[in-house]
Amino acid sequence: MTPSESHYFALLRSALWDTPVAIEGPIDWDAVMRLAKHHANQALLCGVASKMTADNSPSEADLGKMKVIMRNNLLNQLRLKQILASAVSLLRQHGIEPLLLKGFGLAMLYPNPSLRQFGDIDLFVGLDNFHEACNLLRTLPGGYNWGEEVDSGHHYNIEFGNYPMEIHRVSADVNDPKVAKIYAAIERDGLFGDTQCVDYEGLAITLPSKEFMVFFTFYHAWHHFLTTGIGWRQISDMAMTLHAYHGQLDLGKLRQWLTSMQLIKPWQTFGCLMVEQLGLPESEMPFYDASCHRTAQRLYRNVMEMGNFRRNSRFKLHRPKRKMLRKIHSFLGVFVDFFYRFRIFPSEAFREMRASMRQALPKAVRRDDV
Repeated sequence: MTPSESHYFALLRSALWDTPVAIEGPIDWDAVMRLAKHHANQALLCGVASKMTADNSPSEADLGKMKVIMRNNLLNQLRLKQILASAVSLLRQHGIEPLLLKGFGLAMLYPNPSLRQFGDIDLFVGLDNFHEACNLLRTLPGGYNWGEEVDSGHHYNIEFGNYPMEIHRVSADVNDPKVAKIYAAIERDGLFGDTQCVDYEGLAITLPSKEFMVFFTFYHAWHHFLTTGIGWRQISDMAMTLHAYHGQLDLGKLRQWLTSMQLIKPWQTFGCLMVEQLGLPESEMPFYDASCHRTAQRLYRNVMEMGNFRRNSRFKLHRPKRKMLRKIHSFLGVFVDFFYRFRIFPSEAFREMRASMRQALPKAVRRDDV
């Protein structure tokens, strides 16, 4: 671990657990903030850095930049909250109760919710309400949608300027049909069972059950790892759900979900990262297994190399400009992704590749028939 990485995690742990930060020696703030940008948690670190009084605290110029980052993050949250409030109110007027996935539901678990970075709004409405919900939300002022919603795919996008909202018919897209059936059963239990009604700064929102919040936060991070690359924001979200719901979870149900999805090993590996790098107490990490340490170290190197949405990936940064070369580059990227996954989770990588190929083959056959 480099000095900048060590400083980055010291600041991140301070933000997650609301504890004082103690770092000896000089800090390369440019390097630390580049890491924070790659992992989508700049505002969290800025909040900690702005309170530092030691000799190695940020310069006035750096503090000025950090205040801008925190202000922009807060303004982004406020705009998303306005859109969310309008969407939830409209759906409730027509008898549809949406469930909020990720976003504000996770932010409220942080010591300072305003510092958790947001990307979009994810609303789950289910299969039965999907088309009606899309039609209703298209009437909200300022929204731009990409045509009519379709019966395939798991969500539909509406954009309000630079603020996207995803309306979900299902909470996740699973390639393998057999696994998709298992996930659907988990979804029915977690999204239609013991849901939570919580207040987020005056806005009443409905969240999935606590077990599903924990499971889905992990599964979302796992999906990022398999596809677009994972950053420490997603792993921090996992740690915050486990900390907030410690002692309140049905661990038998959680283990059954993870086992049925064949994800207990990845779960335990991510658990080692949370314990070793983020400071999550072992007692708050269900099914913790220290023997996954070596696999976790390989995962750590992957996370640091890739970054959130592969922002730090050398392969992605060297994407060609010419259209044909970009297609070849994207095709090769499938095998690059497989190589990275295989080094850490061999059986899971093969299983995912097999499911992806099975899904792609019928599409190729259909194109050839046209």
